[in-house]
Amino acid sequence: MSTVRGAAVIAVTLVATTAMLGNPAAADPPQLTNEQIAAMSSAEQGILLQPLRDIASAAATVGAASHSNVFSGLELDGTTGTVKIYLTDLGAAKGFLAAVRKTDPTIEADRIELKQGSHTLVELKSASERLIGEQQRADLSIESVAVPADGSNLRVRARDVVRAAEALTPSAVARRPVAELVGVPTVVEPAPAMADASRRRDSPQWISGAALSASGTTQSEGYDCTSGLPARRKSDGRSFLITAGHCFANSVTIYTGWESGGRNRIGVTTTRSDYYDAVAIDTSSTGTTASRTWDGKSPTYSVNDVTSSALSYTGDWVCHTGYATGVVCGIQVTTSWLTWVGSNGITHGGVEGRQRDGLTAARNGDSGGLVFNVSANVRQARGIVSQSGGTNLRWTEAPAIFNILGMSLAP
Repeated sequence: MSTVRGAAVIAVTLVATTAMLGNPAAADPPQLTNEQIAAMSSAEQGILLQPLRDIASAAATVGAASHSNVFSGLELDGTTGTVKIYLTDLGAAKGFLAAVRKTDPTIEADRIELKQGSHTLVELKSASERLIGEQQRADLSIESVAVPADGSNLRVRARDVVRAAEALTPSAVARRPVAELVGVPTVVEPAPAMADASRRRDSPQWISGAALSASGTTQSEGYDCTSGLPARRKSDGRSFLITAGHCFANSVTIYTGWESGGRNRIGVTTTRSDYYDAVAIDTSSTGTTASRTWDGKSPTYSVNDVTSSALSYTGDWVCHTGYATGVVCGIQVTTSWLTWVGSNGITHGGVEGRQRDGLTAARNGDSGGLVFNVSANVRQARGIVSQSGGTNLRWTEAPAIFNILGMSLAP
């Protein structure tokens, strides 16, 4: 967790937060920087960001339904206390705002900034899927494809920038022009260095943040990954513990991490979503799951409740609780929709963020760990860790995982 918080920074951030939230209409409130927001505690961030998260949730709901034909994306801006919403047709702004207010009448609509978008989110998601499909068919050196909030283009991250750029030039591929196949503007940039990213010997009830190991994991290796989402199947209430799909194959017996010469059996992997890099462990033979999470690094562990799940949007801030790292906060969402190909060759879809204090975002063994935010001292599940590299972190989203697996957050 980011714990380096100078007294001067805290003083500035608290004064600014109080001014912004106590009187949103106050003249020229002190403007925060992202560095100051990163230095806040999770609870302080929650106070600052909750009004923006409420707006984002309502706007995204409208953008995915009645106004999907004009919605490009949105971005939370904690530095100004606003939410930027991008529409391809600003003539639809009045109807969009009315629909947002109807979805959530409690939002502070004066915090919304409507801006011109170029392409709809639906259009860009479809284009990114076509491009990743072409990458799978003929290696174009593409590592991932990001959809920016303003809908301006696709940001194509490539291991070989020249090669990818040539492939995306309309005249470059005579037989099947990739640019024509994609159909939207692209910007090629260097790919970040990413890799598939335990509390050690847990016992029921099974919760987030615990060390996980496969039957073949040796005592010297200790553990493989981290537990992420405690879940219950909607059809029958059966208990499952969800972690990263790249960690374990199907029908594998999963244990806790090794400790003091032993480990505890958790269950067997049963159902998965490769796209969301998630696999569910059936724990019904050993114990139930519960919506709590380990927090902190040895020897100062604590356990906290997790009460709900939600999506993440550009500009928001989150933490994760991978076993190897403990807890890392100060992670700002930089891309709310990203498609990438994992080290196992499987296409995944999720979110990308960056640790703004310059800390390592995650380490080997954190994969599957819970990504969450804190508001009013309550933790909300955002997803599970999938990949990391340096200060960058990628995760797949909890609501999407629950939906495709037919599950919900455990009580």
